[in-house]
Amino acid sequence: MRLAKCCALFLHSALFLGLFALVATLGLPEHAWAYVDPSVMTYAIQALAGVAVALSAVIGVAFRRSRRALMRILGIDEDARKERDPAVRELFPDSPDYGQAIAQADASARERKQRLATPMGTDRPLTWPLRFVRALLVSVFAAGTVFVMAPIEIVSGSGTSLVFSASDILAPLLVACGSAALILAAALSLLRGRAFTVALGVVCALGLGCYLQALFLNIGLPIADGQALDLRAHEYITAFSALTWIVLIGGSIFLAAKRPRIERALVIVISTCLVVVQAAGAIGIMADQQGERDASASRTVITREGLFDLSKNGNVVVFVLDMFDTATMDQVLQDDPGMLDKFTGFTYYHDSAGSMVPTRYGVKYLLTGRVPEGNEKFHDFYDSWFTDSTLLRDVADAGYGVGVYTDTLGDHNEDAAELAENIHEEGDSAHPDIPAALLTLAKVSLYRDMPWALKPLFWFATEDLNNAYIGHDPSQSAEYLIDDAFYGNMLREEGLTLNDESNSFRFIHLMGAHWPYTLDKNGDRVKESDLIKQSEGSLGIVADYLQEMKRLGVYDNATIVVTADHGYWHLNADELNYASSPIMLVKPAETAEEAARPLRVSEAPTGHGDYPATVIAAVGGDSSKYGTPVWDVPEGARIRYYWTTFSDGKHDTSWQEYEIDGNVLNLDNWHKTEKHIEIPIEEAEDESVAPVSSDPNHSSGSSQQ
Repeated sequence: MRLAKCCALFLHSALFLGLFALVATLGLPEHAWAYVDPSVMTYAIQALAGVAVALSAVIGVAFRRSRRALMRILGIDEDARKERDPAVRELFPDSPDYGQAIAQADASARERKQRLATPMGTDRPLTWPLRFVRALLVSVFAAGTVFVMAPIEIVSGSGTSLVFSASDILAPLLVACGSAALILAAALSLLRGRAFTVALGVVCALGLGCYLQALFLNIGLPIADGQALDLRAHEYITAFSALTWIVLIGGSIFLAAKRPRIERALVIVISTCLVVVQAAGAIGIMADQQGERDASASRTVITREGLFDLSKNGNVVVFVLDMFDTATMDQVLQDDPGMLDKFTGFTYYHDSAGSMVPTRYGVKYLLTGRVPEGNEKFHDFYDSWFTDSTLLRDVADAGYGVGVYTDTLGDHNEDAAELAENIHEEGDSAHPDIPAALLTLAKVSLYRDMPWALKPLFWFATEDLNNAYIGHDPSQSAEYLIDDAFYGNMLREEGLTLNDESNSFRFIHLMGAHWPYTLDKNGDRVKESDLIKQSEGSLGIVADYLQEMKRLGVYDNATIVVTADHGYWHLNADELNYASSPIMLVKPAETAEEAARPLRVSEAPTGHGDYPATVIAAVGGDSSKYGTPVWDVPEGARIRYYWTTFSDGKHDTSWQEYEIDGNVLNLDNWHKTEKHIEIPIEEAEDESVAPVSSDPNHSSGSSQQ
């Protein structure tokens, strides 16, 4: 019964705090435009101050009176533990009880003097119900900050880089957080006295530390691109973050030891206020998310349909191995000269120039054949990237069934869906792995909210979130996500099959040489790897695919392109300091003898600029409007062009065209042209999971390269 009364009083206080927060939120518009004459400004300030004081008084009176009424209803005496002067009565020396009355008054005065002399901060015993209520409030604050508020902010701010929204995981988050809070509160409430006060303060300090870390102390935290966090490049913020956490936790322990009652009061106030503030923020975020969901009738997804089948007639297969640079390939061949032995009939074009960077631009070029002309605005080109392209349409018109497998198109999925047979509106076939998603979100949240020194323990890549949510569903209707180990295992277990299409075009995007390095040389998932092993593993997966084509007898007559969305790349503010060259290996449709010859190396100056013509020539279309197929490019001098993306570390800032006059691997041959396009921040794709935010490389970005 006592616990129920305490809960009722707590809910009453929380209700008034929530109402006050709501009024304050509604009363502060995002933008206000006005001109106030300075001559009346003083009077306006006085009037507003008077209104604020009056409103505060009204709210305070309403709270106090309603609380008294509630206490009367619950039968609670608010004066039960207050010090009161005893009733005054006159004593007469000749009365029979005079001596006894004097002795009682003296004993009472001494007891009260001793009690009043006790310091205000001295601890007092709490019953289990009171301990549990306090522990539950603090547990809800700490668990909610990390395991509800952080995931909601991360997911909602990740744009199109995640395959799920905040509303998809809200209910599981609340259930998991509520369960964790109850367990933690029960454990804390078993403690007594000073131990309980110290533990309660430490939990509150941890929650407050996470709140402050996310709010103020993540300055300069790199986005989640899969690359390991180097704390040596962030020494000052790492030290300041550690000092802040030490002060918070050490201060709570010190205060609990010296002034336990003050500690308990601070814990209750901090926890209550921040629970209310964060709850209001979460409600606002979810309202925005629901509005966006209502505005979009459905979600277009890229499925695995057709991923492991080919036509028995003609086939054009394009493998895009992310961030696989020609310089990396040279290192691979130096490590293992026989790495490309299974690539019979191929030509390795060693002087290959890229098109655009990073992935979300490079992949779209490979599917459209379009780069900016240099005289348009960013959003004019970006919005029409697919609609003004004829590349995939010409492939389809040549009688080829089109399959596009990538997770980087973002809001262009719907444009590609008109021609790719495996892209369509999301159905009811998805079976998300909620437990795995919650565990990964917890890891991501800790990466964001923990001090810098501990962040490497929770290292992750944005793809981890998508892969955890989708799970390892082998069905064709499952959404395609880049996961080389999973793809390689399915390929080895199921192999390729023949379909009923007249001809098939397959565009398959894999992780390739991109970090995080999770593959060994055999293409199996491992905890620790490096660039060379990762690259060899991805090439091994492609080699297994080629072997399957040979087994089915469709290898000789197929055109196969193995390239990258771009070569090596990292963030640059205004000038390139490296040469970038995506790999380019091509096998045209050949005779059996030609398809069996060993791989050859060519120094012809080619690259992505010749890729569209190569694809159209391979499907038997008119390649002249796209340029020259790679196999027709002669060796010798040739100027090529490349669009790089400059960034401020969080947002893309501009596109800049470079002219390459000479070998692409020599940076001295790269020169800026006059073509430059500014990227407005509000128009660029969202780049928040963050750090954990979405990463500017994939989609709205899965990986910054």
